[in-house]
Amino acid sequence: MKTVTKIALLNQITPRGLIENLSKIEVELEEALIREADFRNQNHQYLASSGSDCGEVKKLLAEIATNNPGKNTVEREAWVTMQRVDNQEVNNAITRQREVAFLIDDHRVKVEMAKKRHESTRAVIALRTAQINFLAE
Repeated sequence: MKTVTKIALLNQITPRGLIENLSKIEVELEEALIREADFRNQNHQYLASSGSDCGEVKKLLAEIATNNPGKNTVEREAWVTMQRVDNQEVNNAITRQREVAFLIDDHRVKVEMAKKRHESTRAVIALRTAQINFLAE
């Protein structure tokens, strides 16, 4: 390949825009991580592991359990299960728990997408660097 052709190709391969874009993507990723952490911190009482209740729901159920009219274990468990629907405060806490879980998933998707954009941009920069090194030889 002629030197003039190499120089023309090198002028077309400019990683400057990609590097500037990488900085913006890193800021977006950091902001997404901070927003997720802030949201988790603000709603910690409504965070639950899969298949269980959050701390707020457990607390409310424990508070009303003292009024349980059941005579045996089955009746007491049935009464507590009914309270999840009948007791408005418990029902609201369960609804809020679901909302928080959904919003955390939304934050996680945003973080993952920012990570993918970051990785993709870094891969393109690496490719451009390899092309520049190849043409510079």
